[in-house]
Amino acid sequence: MFSIEQVITKNLFMVPSNSTIKEVGILLCEKEFYALPIVDDNELVGIVTTKDLIKF
Repeated sequence: MFSIEQVITKNLFMVPSNSTIKEVGILLCEKEFYALPIVDDNELVGIVTTKDLIKF
């Protein structure tokens, strides 16, 4: 059995809520991420995923 600590990503990337769709898309593509946390003032305000961008 694995613990969450063994499978989580430790080198986090996050973006502020005022990021552009283009900035987020480039980061998702270049880093091969499927989701990015949206953080303002050290508080998680949401998560954007590749599916969100496709729907947009």
